[in-house]
Amino acid sequence: MFEKMVVSLKKTTNDVVSVNESSNSSNSFINGGLKASAETLSGNGALKYSTTGNPFVDQFGVLGSYRKPRTYNEIVMDCEILWAKNKRYAVLFIFYIRMITRIVSLFNGLSTKISQKGAQLKHEGIMRMLWLYNKDNNIFWKNIGLFVSVGSWNDIFVMLRHDLMYHGWDGRILDWKKFGDLILSGLNNENTTNLVRKYLPQIKSGSKDKTLKNQANTIIGKWLASLLFGSKEVNNKGYEMYRKYKRDGTAHQWQQLISQGKHDLLDFNTIHGRALSLLVKSKYLLNHGLGEKFNEWVKKPETNVKYTGFVHEIMCSLPNHRTDLDDNVYETTNKQFKTLVNKGGEKKRTNLIVVRDTSGSMGSNATGTNYSCYNIAKALALYFSEFLTGTFENSWIEFNSAAKLHKWVGDTPVDKWYNDQSSYYGSTDFQKVINLFGRLKQEGVPESEFPTGILCISDGEFNPSSLNRTNFEDTKIKLKNYGFSNNYVNNFVVVLWNLQNNYYGRNSGKKFETYGNVPNAFYFSGYEPSVISFLDDKIKTPQELFEEAMNQEVLNMVEV
Repeated sequence: MFEKMVVSLKKTTNDVVSVNESSNSSNSFINGGLKASAETLSGNGALKYSTTGNPFVDQFGVLGSYRKPRTYNEIVMDCEILWAKNKRYAVLFIFYIRMITRIVSLFNGLSTKISQKGAQLKHEGIMRMLWLYNKDNNIFWKNIGLFVSVGSWNDIFVMLRHDLMYHGWDGRILDWKKFGDLILSGLNNENTTNLVRKYLPQIKSGSKDKTLKNQANTIIGKWLASLLFGSKEVNNKGYEMYRKYKRDGTAHQWQQLISQGKHDLLDFNTIHGRALSLLVKSKYLLNHGLGEKFNEWVKKPETNVKYTGFVHEIMCSLPNHRTDLDDNVYETTNKQFKTLVNKGGEKKRTNLIVVRDTSGSMGSNATGTNYSCYNIAKALALYFSEFLTGTFENSWIEFNSAAKLHKWVGDTPVDKWYNDQSSYYGSTDFQKVINLFGRLKQEGVPESEFPTGILCISDGEFNPSSLNRTNFEDTKIKLKNYGFSNNYVNNFVVVLWNLQNNYYGRNSGKKFETYGNVPNAFYFSGYEPSVISFLDDKIKTPQELFEEAMNQEVLNMVEV
């Protein structure tokens, strides 16, 4: 199921007509044995754990590895583990994985009060939802409308396309009658009709639907045309009526203006973020004499440049040298960066300091991206410097074979990006960060002026610490040895933002510093930094962090 695609859909293209949670053991012998069994090593030989002992914390802490599309069977194995542990959280996690960080608009025209935050992982979220369809069809249908709201109407067409591409028309496993009713309800709803029309699959002629994806889209389009305008035998103009119906939607008017050559009529406010970035970074504005008009628009204080992607996508795509940067790209990038920070909600006040791994392995591309872990970590750190306010908001610590304290230099995110002169080299000696703390303490810096914890962005493949201790465990011991008070050490927070790559193999970045629900050790992953807001003073353990991420306005609407 959803494992091997069919060869072709050509034969059917022209034939479509119409339509409990288990408790953890308290036995010390068992827990001790499980902890020992979970021991593993980092790529550099440090003691780590293959699991925290909680599958929800585990999967939450390695979300970045899901950016690269996984097979359906791999996803099913993870879903089944969570379902056996806690059915409700298993379902909520699906929604969290797919959710786009934004204020969520619902079918009834209402919206959430604040931005809802999720991992924004499209493939993983859709495939887990397909698993839910087969696992508990009732829960799926009770919540599919909400799933669309946190994601996209295009997700529905992706599900149908997968059904065709993996099973063929005659072998479909989804209930197309119910999916058809869902799509029609969206088309008939004034709050959603234009969004649905935007994603209606195109019906292409036989010469243009050579790929399996195009063939599936054509089949879906013809099927929908039959639902909207009757079967081909009843109405030969149904397909053309369908094409016109799709074109008449208002969600993509800017695209229509461009295709019609009416460039001077463009309203930049209507162009979504990714498309706007592409237009600005191309020669489009120059070729059509729109450079000055755009520059005047983007520089207005009230202009809010939309963006729903990841912060690293806008920062890592900047040219290597500041001298090669166009002014419109400069202004657009700064505005989109501000949009992402604002979408995170109210800024978090904290005394955490950001720590960036700049070791050699960070030069490898992060899983599922074309960008290095080094550059993604840089973009995340820059975001945190804007979102996390407090004494250390503009400072960060670099570590590789040594540790250095830095401050961001510049008035804008783009200026700070170019003024950072760090690079990746050396080993991943996490303890050098703690040694820096110790040196400053011994030089007389008051304990009250130190960070209360660190937010470390790394691939997690640390150098070995002391024998038979993880780097987290050794951190606490070292801080005491350096003279920090018991109160400081006991409350010292270590947040590990795990980036995955293949430098040390396929499990790189998928290991943990602690086993069990250890206080003040937290795991994040993925590429959506606003989720750091779930961590506040009342959250003490990694399990509480996961539960807080699942406790959002829109997730509380899920019916299980």
